[in-house]
Amino acid sequence: MQDFIERWKGVFGRVAAIPLVFMGVGVYRAWLATFFRYDAFPTIGVFDYFLFEGAIGIVCFALAFAARKVVPLWSNRVIGRAAAVAMVGGSALVVAACFGMQGDALKWVGLVCAGAGLGALILMWAEFYGSLNPLRVALYHAMAIIFGEALKWLFVGMDAAYLAFFAIVLPLVSLACVKASMRRLPSHDLPQKAKQGASYSFPWKPILLMSVCTFAGGFGTLPAQPLVTGNLVGAIFVCALVFFGVLSASKWFNFDTIYQLAFPLFIIGFLFVTPSFGANPEIMAMCYDAGYTMLSMFIMIVLSSITYRFGISAVWISGIERGIRYIVELLGWGLLAVLSSHAGEQTTSVIYTGVVIVMVVIFTAILFTERGLSARWGIAVSGDPFSESDGPSSPQLALRVAMLSHAHDLSPREEEVLQLLARRESMAEIEKDLFVAHGTIKAHISHIYRKLGVHSRDELHALLEGTDETV
Repeated sequence: MQDFIERWKGVFGRVAAIPLVFMGVGVYRAWLATFFRYDAFPTIGVFDYFLFEGAIGIVCFALAFAARKVVPLWSNRVIGRAAAVAMVGGSALVVAACFGMQGDALKWVGLVCAGAGLGALILMWAEFYGSLNPLRVALYHAMAIIFGEALKWLFVGMDAAYLAFFAIVLPLVSLACVKASMRRLPSHDLPQKAKQGASYSFPWKPILLMSVCTFAGGFGTLPAQPLVTGNLVGAIFVCALVFFGVLSASKWFNFDTIYQLAFPLFIIGFLFVTPSFGANPEIMAMCYDAGYTMLSMFIMIVLSSITYRFGISAVWISGIERGIRYIVELLGWGLLAVLSSHAGEQTTSVIYTGVVIVMVVIFTAILFTERGLSARWGIAVSGDPFSESDGPSSPQLALRVAMLSHAHDLSPREEEVLQLLARRESMAEIEKDLFVAHGTIKAHISHIYRKLGVHSRDELHALLEGTDETV
């Protein structure tokens, strides 16, 4: 018992040392809620949410296709200043349009500007997460969402004047947080400008999963619904599950756990909860937010892992994913709005069932072809964007680790340790990265050596740098 207490004291001691600036994702999530979730801003409706999210999607696409010219995005002064001006200025215009100079045109301009700035900010945070190992991504993202949900809860019942103040200030806070977060990373982990000589196929499988579920989510609910307790409970529950699962180092939890829980939660919500509890907004909100939060967290981890392992631009890959996500969400909402106005309840129910069936089929098909975080997810790499001196971080080495892990039946935890060993990190660095005790890492390394048939770091690196035939 004493060992258990001491271990968790050490774990939470390391967690307590995590800088608060890493929670900046929660800040912009709370900022979103100020306009659309509290009914505090008069005249803002569903169409305005479409406009706002459409602007986010368009900017994400634009930055993705301009990635070679604008990355690293977080240190791009032009993009940073433009994002700050767009979010703060846009928020100010919305506030003025709702409480002062009444007019839809002013409000629409403000929402487009705010959404455009947010698109750039989201991709800056994607760069940050793409610079971390997946375990840290899971932990930090879960903590940030919990922080954001707590802020949302504080906003409930707040006077509109205060919400207007936070609507203008919070974008600057999140922008300052992402820049401060990047500066805390080692220089060798910071995103670099794209290098010539590599060609990648797009990792379409996680994008397809997210797109189908986002479309279904948009079709199953309309935007701008008031924030209820169920929203907060659902999101916090799954984030707490990930948070304690990551820190527990238990065999029951790994990244596949998130994968295996996200889609069933989402699908069960659509198949059983929505039809059965359609009149209970609390239960519907709780199940929807639990499933969608877990799903979006898993996609964030997968895309960040691809960036981390292969060196692919986070702005490129996340920009396309976010752009597609917002567009299909709008399509889902639009279809529901059209059917609600022009089709009968029976027709809408049939289409709803068809959407759920398509979602289940795609999830099942991908589940059996891409098992685990280290899967390729539809990506293929040709060429090498790294020089020989950068060998330990090369995409080929990341693929080599995945192949060896699969061939020798390494557990997800052991594969994560092997990825860090391949990057030539020390024992102390691995302990810090994975939030585990010294003895746990030693045990993982011992199991890895035994399964791979090696006896030292030198033999391990020789195997990692060998040819495919040795697997």
